[in-house]
Amino acid sequence: MRDHDVAEVGAGLDRGDLTRAVQLYRLLGLGGTTIKYEGIDYGETETLSDLRDTALVHEFFGLYNAIRTLQSEHVEASREGLLRALMGHGVSLTPAATLSQAKRLAAHRNALLATDFHTYTSLSEQRRESSESSTRTWVARARQANKLFTVDYDGRTLIPAFQFDEHGKLRTELAPILAALAQGGVRDWSLWTWLTTPTSFLSGEVPERIATTDPARALRAAQRFAAGAAD
Repeated sequence: MRDHDVAEVGAGLDRGDLTRAVQLYRLLGLGGTTIKYEGIDYGETETLSDLRDTALVHEFFGLYNAIRTLQSEHVEASREGLLRALMGHGVSLTPAATLSQAKRLAAHRNALLATDFHTYTSLSEQRRESSESSTRTWVARARQANKLFTVDYDGRTLIPAFQFDEHGKLRTELAPILAALAQGGVRDWSLWTWLTTPTSFLSGEVPERIATTDPARALRAAQRFAAGAAD
């Protein structure tokens, strides 16, 4: 057994309990140990060659488990104190690389949010539907068929506007591209990003723009990208 340092006594344990636990531990013949309490070392070893007292065994394990519980609570309290001290001195508990990546993702998300998108309300108005619930139903069906995609942000559902033509109709050439990307697990913000960002799969051109003039080429690029994303 490892050495144990008991800093405090609580939960009904006193000096006599600790001493009794050590004595019981030795009588069980489990080997030598060193337990330090208030500067006192209990380092000697006693053994009992023929132990027949079951009640003694139960008493020992009850005391021993209580001591281990106290130790765990003391370690947890020390950990919390250390965290408070670090935070109080402005020491970041998040790795620098993680913070940098989070900042890049936030900046890119803000850039996407600066482009045009619809909410259920604005799309309902554009489609001149009698109720917003009808628009919600239409969006859900189109999304399930991979005819459009949405993202959730700040409690709202956003529908990127590039998926519609100047007449407010869905761009049908995007459907097979969306299906290919969804099959590779590319969804939500990642999907929005890839479709609207220059990509090496199209020699630096933007997928959703290429889909307008050369949908077959855009689809091949989406399939290649999705294949890599699925690996």
